[in-house]
Amino acid sequence: MKCYKCKAELSSSDYCTSCGAEVKVYKKIIKSSEIYYNQGLAMAQMRELTSAADSLRHSLKLNKNNIKARNLLGLVYFEMGEAVAALSEWVISKNLQPTKNIADDYLSAIKKNSTRLDTINQTIKKYNQALLYAQQNSSDLAIIQLKKVLNLNPNLVKGHLLLALLYMKENEYEKAVKPLKKAMSIDKSNPLTIKYMNEVKKVVDISEKKVEPSKKASEERKVFVGEDVILPQPTSYQESNAGGITILNIIIGIAIGAALMWFLVFPAKRQAIAEENNKQYAEISGQLELKSTTIATLESDKEILQKEKEDLEKELSTYKGKDGIIQTYESMLVAMDAYIQNDSIKTMEALANVDTAVINSEDFKKVYGEIKEAAAQEATRTLYEQGYNRYRNGDYQTAIEVLAKAYEIGKEDAGVIYYLGRSYQRSGDSETGKKYLQEVIDKYPNTQYASQAKDYIKN
Repeated sequence: MKCYKCKAELSSSDYCTSCGAEVKVYKKIIKSSEIYYNQGLAMAQMRELTSAADSLRHSLKLNKNNIKARNLLGLVYFEMGEAVAALSEWVISKNLQPTKNIADDYLSAIKKNSTRLDTINQTIKKYNQALLYAQQNSSDLAIIQLKKVLNLNPNLVKGHLLLALLYMKENEYEKAVKPLKKAMSIDKSNPLTIKYMNEVKKVVDISEKKVEPSKKASEERKVFVGEDVILPQPTSYQESNAGGITILNIIIGIAIGAALMWFLVFPAKRQAIAEENNKQYAEISGQLELKSTTIATLESDKEILQKEKEDLEKELSTYKGKDGIIQTYESMLVAMDAYIQNDSIKTMEALANVDTAVINSEDFKKVYGEIKEAAAQEATRTLYEQGYNRYRNGDYQTAIEVLAKAYEIGKEDAGVIYYLGRSYQRSGDSETGKKYLQEVIDKYPNTQYASQAKDYIKN
């Protein structure tokens, strides 16, 4: 232990023999930090990671330069799936002790493995997204995202706990058992794990078979407390000198070599393959998410474009078709041309195809009204003369057609109605003829046409 002031080695005295500083309290603080470190190490070996992390943090509060405690805290965080917190502790440790620091090896191992770094990055993003989904009450999306997270980082305790909590929220307590057991296998002392498991046990009957540890395993886990650290209890070994054992030892050596290949080399290869698969899975998942987002965007754009198309088609329909704006303008031009040539009948026929409802121009409507007013009177007179001539010549069917056109123009004329009724009577349609004659009587009661119509209605 070195003096905090002059960095000289301290003796059993309560004062530094080099600078004379009082170090009694300082020694107690350093020893307390080591005690907490030893407690953390013991708890970490028993996989009580939360308790280990608490003890190690207490150790660092007392002595921030306790490199062993800081490095071990990083390992505990890493084992709990908290890779970012672990990297933070190792970076601090490296800055405090740049040389002869095992944290340098930890950092180098992670930096060399780009797949691992990418997995850590994906885990952080996906866990945060799952947490956001959970806060928005989108439990289904949160569960799907958490399963992706735990596939990338199976040791993320808080991921297992959040997944279990979501299952409990959805009253799927049986499903909550598996993530809680996984979390407990990683960290036995996590208070949230214990709390959630107790809640689940109230609903689900969980029978846990306890496996008795072998005597050999128990002996291997026995530890003793030294002054500064906890070390495994050494075991005795007695070498046999019998010559006959040599061949057996060779065979055992070959078997051990094969076992080492099986348990060390092959798992490493499997781990590398698994990491590569996880990376590919993460990439594919990211691509699928991107494609899903793109599809949703395209669907939205499709709906917008479909609505715009319908609006344009609706607008186009006002220009095209029988009653469209274009047809109305064309009919109006034909009517104007006929009006200029003094062809009142053709003018009225063209005006019949003009739909003023689709035109918003007041000037257009004014011109339309003036032309119709002037042409209607002339057309009625002309058609009356043509119809009357046909009537006199006995061509009653043609007279009906011509006089009906004059009647439809709308200009009231007693002669048009009277001879239209007479033409129907002469053609054999007495009932229709009487209808028009009665109209003459009703509308023009004091005219000669009305007097004659009364006689023909009686007959």
